[in-house]
Amino acid sequence: MYDDILIPTDGRDNTERAIDEAVELASVHGATLHALYVINSAEIAPGIDFEDLEPIGEEAVTFVANRAREAGVDDVRTTVTHGLRHRAILDYADEAGADLIVMGRNRGLERFLRKSVSEQVATESSIPVLVVE
Repeated sequence: MYDDILIPTDGRDNTERAIDEAVELASVHGATLHALYVINSAEIAPGIDFEDLEPIGEEAVTFVANRAREAGVDDVRTTVTHGLRHRAILDYADEAGADLIVMGRNRGLERFLRKSVSEQVATESSIPVLVVE
């Protein structure tokens, strides 16, 4: 049913359950798993240099790849990109031909301050989006 599954990650704990779900689905369906980290330069926290974000992103997608390979998923693609998070996720999903996007939901204070990335992706996506709490 699924050939290409996209799991955007931000390296936070709230994505762990989504990663597990995406890995399980990729394993069951024999799908390619795409791990994506988006650097949004407009939201760089004080004290973090732009150059520091590339290694953070690489670490986040490598974590997903390692988890997937441990579960027997052999076809894993990792990408670190730049842009507005929800737009970059949707663009990548389109370019990769993803059948499904699996995302974690941020349950922290940020969800009250602005629209969540998972909500934006789910609203604008033309393919199914599984939001894991």
